[in-house]
Amino acid sequence: MSVLVGCTGKPTGSVSGTVKVKGQPLTSGTVNFHGEKGIAADGKIDSSGNYKIDAPLQAGSYKVYLLPPPPEQLPPGSKTVKAAFNVPPKYQDLNQTPITREVKAGKNDIPIDITD
Repeated sequence: MSVLVGCTGKPTGSVSGTVKVKGQPLTSGTVNFHGEKGIAADGKIDSSGNYKIDAPLQAGSYKVYLLPPPPEQLPPGSKTVKAAFNVPPKYQDLNQTPITREVKAGKNDIPIDITD
């Protein structure tokens, strides 16, 4: 689900990139961009570590955090298997993430590399 709030005719940019944790592609979850003025959007991470935010974002600075995929619905009686999501907790919290990225007008390739 992508959400875009507060478009006011300001320059916008498209955002895509890759997500890596310790040099390896993150293969599930979502990348979330949250701007200073309440503008927010997310993009699903594919099995190659790529993501794309469908709606354009206003140019500006954004905090970036990652969330695990939602649990899958399983048939009754099935054992739940927790998907691996090897992202340190601080990168999963808007208030703790140290990642900020600048979105410029036009096309933006914004890689997210977590090294710890």
